[in-house]
Amino acid sequence: MISYASVSDLIRREAPGNPLLCFSPGSIKKRVEQFLAHFPGETGWAVKSNPHPLVVRAVVDAGIRAFDVASRHEIDLILQYCPSATLHFNHPVKAPEDIVFAWHSAGIRSFAIDCPEELEKIDAVLDGAGETARRDTVLTIRFRNTRPTGTGNYCFDEKFGAHASKAVDLLRFADSLGYRTGLTFHPGSQNRDPESYATLIDLGRSIAAESFAQGTAALAHINVGGGFPCSYPGGLEPALKTYFAAIAKAASYIACPLICEPGRALVAESANLLTRINLRRKDDPRLYINEGIYGSFMETPFVDFQPPVQAHSADGTLFPEAGTYNDFQIWGATCDSLDRLRKPVCLPSTIGTGDFIEFGMMGAYTNATATHFNGIKPAELIAVAEITSWPTGTTTATQSHCE
Repeated sequence: MISYASVSDLIRREAPGNPLLCFSPGSIKKRVEQFLAHFPGETGWAVKSNPHPLVVRAVVDAGIRAFDVASRHEIDLILQYCPSATLHFNHPVKAPEDIVFAWHSAGIRSFAIDCPEELEKIDAVLDGAGETARRDTVLTIRFRNTRPTGTGNYCFDEKFGAHASKAVDLLRFADSLGYRTGLTFHPGSQNRDPESYATLIDLGRSIAAESFAQGTAALAHINVGGGFPCSYPGGLEPALKTYFAAIAKAASYIACPLICEPGRALVAESANLLTRINLRRKDDPRLYINEGIYGSFMETPFVDFQPPVQAHSADGTLFPEAGTYNDFQIWGATCDSLDRLRKPVCLPSTIGTGDFIEFGMMGAYTNATATHFNGIKPAELIAVAEITSWPTGTTTATQSHCE
């Protein structure tokens, strides 16, 4: 495998014409160690955030052994790199053939549901599998937030999740069939309110208490989902330790294990996106780059954060921080007029065609969600020995030029 010393080294040696995700696994190890040391329960990883083999290997090497999977492809991928993994099939709506594969071939014994119809699909697969099949399987009931706090960039409760009373009914139904049961929720991606986890744990505790009062067995676990934020420069995200403390305090009132499954929080800082400017017109604040919202910037129309940036000249040299900077509107590579970044980007005023823009903290939901629209190839992920790390929670030097 070719490895480059730095992004500047990559530009000098290759002068890449296509966008590249420059990957360095050091930050993954740091984040995994933080979760394993301080989260009050089992830490898994949401594979959907970046299923590239280099990323999967780095997560496994860092010590993660539990994984949230959503498809047969993700199941196969994880078992290739971690055959002894604990897999939680937490997509609330699963293809029947994927349930068959998961239970009979992959040995998965943990499934999320949010309605009786999904439970019946799973139960049909286990019918005839033996007396202990149901007792060996945990059905985790996904419930929705009845007190929305608007703390995440995505509201997952619009698509999935049973209301509290229905969650009680599902716990009773699953228990009556002989399954072990759990509860789970999703607090919203890039969540900025640690107390929202405590609120949802409290709601889960009340659901479990009502179910237990009606004769069901104790919960096997509560899964607090993901949603833990990446701390982008200039953002308002609290430190992860604040989330862990809020969760631990709320969980002190329950008597069952906890699980979390971060995605973005583990891998976002592991890759920077290198893009080239394909056109800058004279005296025009618009830059046309070789990447866009149909590629690595899929999230930008929906989220409220801005990746940090730094600029390289065509020969790889970093532009100096001193000098004149201006806000530029970034337009994507496709012919679609929707293909633009929501917010302006502060860059050197002399930047031009053939120069490069490096966007930081782009290791999550980039290559994982990219398309081939207009026949444009998604960014390739390549190994780079060292990438720039930006200070979290503060404004970068580049950003400050345009404020």
